[in-house]
Amino acid sequence: MRYLYFCLIFCTINCTSKSDSKYYGDINIRLPKSGFNKLEGKYLYLIDVQSKTTLDSVLVDKPKLQFTKIQRLNLNPLFLSIKHYDVYNGFKGLRPIGFCSELSTPNHVYSLFYADETSTEIVVFDTAKLEKSSFNGSKQNAPYFKDLVLNYPEASNPFDKKVHEHNKKIIKSYPDSYLILKQLFSYKQFFAPEEIKKLLSYFNPAIKKYDLYESLQNYLTENKLFDTKYPSFIKFENANGEKEKVSTNNQSVHLIVYWASWCLPCRKEIPELKKLLTKYSNTGLSITSISIDGNKQDWLATLAFEKMNWQQLLAIDSSRMQLNEHYAINAIPKSYLYNSRKQLIKTFTGFDASLEETIKKEIGK
Repeated sequence: MRYLYFCLIFCTINCTSKSDSKYYGDINIRLPKSGFNKLEGKYLYLIDVQSKTTLDSVLVDKPKLQFTKIQRLNLNPLFLSIKHYDVYNGFKGLRPIGFCSELSTPNHVYSLFYADETSTEIVVFDTAKLEKSSFNGSKQNAPYFKDLVLNYPEASNPFDKKVHEHNKKIIKSYPDSYLILKQLFSYKQFFAPEEIKKLLSYFNPAIKKYDLYESLQNYLTENKLFDTKYPSFIKFENANGEKEKVSTNNQSVHLIVYWASWCLPCRKEIPELKKLLTKYSNTGLSITSISIDGNKQDWLATLAFEKMNWQQLLAIDSSRMQLNEHYAINAIPKSYLYNSRKQLIKTFTGFDASLEETIKKEIGK
């Protein structure tokens, strides 16, 4: 969160790293006269925002102050705030000190910043406005000060190209950013695993040192069955508005077709599906069609018109979100052929002439 308080003005930074990698870079503070007069004799506290712990404190006995030898427990940058005790409306509490950045909107005041092995220089905002506030420090701050935020796709369009290009541009502009990686981790449930992999590929390899990268890799490993599982764990909606799962009958092969009423290739495929079911239902074929229609009435009208005499389900609301999380339905019609043990045999995008041959082969086993 960003606050508007009197601003810590930071002078020009010395961008040298500490030789001892066990420590973060020094944080140097210069108070203007108005700030020094207000804070003299008090302590400034360096707060780790994430853990809400105090990392260091310094007595305000001169205008130039320093937090030094801040111990590193991992390779992540710290997200910090500098605070002091103050009385406001009769209540004593910790209040953050603010500063300005040339990377942001003029006169916008921040109280939070990232720190890594790079030294940080802050000149505190002058309430009398006789000095200019500034901040120089870790390059990790640039995306934060510029208010850069990744977008995530709507459930109805999980592979939105505009969203992808927006995110790609941000990551490629700041490929070392911990903040952007953190956003990707926070939004991971909105992205298909294959999209996460694409976005991760735009970062520099250096991000692999961050624990969030490892967490994302673990998340992807746990989702290695992405786009392969038999969807019996999802409760879809049937034509009566009831929750219903995909059939788990013991047929030799089960064909699951994802489609929509507005999709012309999907509609053209329906007569072919009818032929397949007529030909192979007695020897082991069952079909389930799952619509991704956003409009339920359009779906119902199409069901009445097409008269498909096999299981018909609708992925809408929470079931649509689950579908997007576990499957890559980025083009329709898309079909998944499973064997009697509900193991994936093959996927087909569009109506593929080889589908019938695959069915015959599996039934004949």
